[in-house]
Amino acid sequence: MAVNPEAIGIFGLFVAVMCFGLEQLGIGVKGADFTKLTRSLGYIAIIFGGVTQLFTSLWMYWFAVAGSNSIFLGTVFGFFGFFWVMVGFFFLKGGDKKVLAHFFACCLVLTIIFTYMSFKRGLIWPLAVDFVLIDLLLLTLIPGWYTGNRILTKIAGVLNISIGIVSLFLLFPALGV
Repeated sequence: MAVNPEAIGIFGLFVAVMCFGLEQLGIGVKGADFTKLTRSLGYIAIIFGGVTQLFTSLWMYWFAVAGSNSIFLGTVFGFFGFFWVMVGFFFLKGGDKKVLAHFFACCLVLTIIFTYMSFKRGLIWPLAVDFVLIDLLLLTLIPGWYTGNRILTKIAGVLNISIGIVSLFLLFPALGV
């Protein structure tokens, strides 16, 4: 039996979106030191969101463990790995929120392509559903980061949690459960 690297990448995704979602919803952060909270989210984004998915991407490319879907999935994991590294550095080092909103808009274009390709390949549940949720998340984050609208932040939190829940349906088969 071959090792399935998807498990570590999806696990990293799950941890990252759940932590960001809980923070966006304000769960467990009352009275928090927001400087430390932001720094912690940066580390979570880089290590769990970024490193785990970049590892999975390389594994997909080098060993083609997903058969005919290896290049597609390797590209997806690589893209989101770098996405999370970028988000992590923003949370650690700061930057202009409007520029990050532009970054999210560029990411949305690629994620829509991934969504289309998932439907085209017949990878509808749960992969394409997760992509649709990510599309909605990015559509929420773009105006949210431009305006600072707290309602959009809460919607983003719900979408992050939803992405995490749907990702469990990718994680369990990758673990052999």
